[in-house]
Amino acid sequence: MEFGYLFDMFPIDDHPPIGPVSDKHLPEALRLVFGRLSPDDRTAQEEAILAEMAAAEISALGLIGAVREGRLVGAVLSQVQPGKTALVWPSRLVPDEPPTTAAGLLEAACGSLDTQGVCMAQALTSGTQKADAQLLQAGGFEPLADLLYLVSFREDFPDKPPDTQLQFETYSSATHDRLARVLEATYKQTLDCPALNGVRQIEDILVGYRSTGEFIPDYWLIIRNGGKDVGCLLLADHRQHDNMELVYMGVVSSLRGRGWGIQITRQAQWLTRQAGRRRLVLAVDAGNAPAVRMYCEAGFQTWDRRSVYLRCFRGG
Repeated sequence: MEFGYLFDMFPIDDHPPIGPVSDKHLPEALRLVFGRLSPDDRTAQEEAILAEMAAAEISALGLIGAVREGRLVGAVLSQVQPGKTALVWPSRLVPDEPPTTAAGLLEAACGSLDTQGVCMAQALTSGTQKADAQLLQAGGFEPLADLLYLVSFREDFPDKPPDTQLQFETYSSATHDRLARVLEATYKQTLDCPALNGVRQIEDILVGYRSTGEFIPDYWLIIRNGGKDVGCLLLADHRQHDNMELVYMGVVSSLRGRGWGIQITRQAQWLTRQAGRRRLVLAVDAGNAPAVRMYCEAGFQTWDRRSVYLRCFRGG
């Protein structure tokens, strides 16, 4: 893959060569990309990426480096994911490397993603990583949302199914089209990352949801009331972490405000208890005040917060 076009913006002397990381520099590049994580998280991420590359589950082209006089001076990682999305880890440099190299690395990663049919790439930063936010925005990423990562524990789960007039119908291939229709209907007037509406086709979104954790059809539910489909609840299992994840829940816009959200959340907690998992985790847009209040009412607490940045590509 050619990256020469990157140097049109800067004098050639300012940039080291940029391209896919060689096997020689692979461990070093991963240590650089994940260098700001805790030691345990860094090791886990490095091992996961190496295993996925070895199994050809992700392309080695996603790890791009800058080499100056034989020394790796910067790296960026992009992970193409099911559903025509990608996760980008912001460029990381050695201490004495100029910031223009970080910009060149990020643009190289985005140029590669644009050729792979990706609709959108997301990048996450913490509130303390101001330089990452500036780099991402200069590289065409726009602020999308602040995400709250929430968790509830077994002691917060109901010990019996919630008392509700809602019916929960298990997903199957025969009900796929119904799920797609009601899912799309729940996005209307949503307060949860509304800028994502229309970026991807609904089938791509479902592919992305299905790739989260372990897909178990019994935990994908169409919600019905009065003989009509009114919402959906999608859960994923992460047995290695003793977690269930609430991947998505929603009610069609015309039927919101009836207290169904807390009932659906309690159903998710009940199913997590039935699955024998210790925790139920989720992410919610911090700007979605009604949802945040409802999750707090159900016993969830915040364990992390991240800012999300989005860049769309021609594939979308």
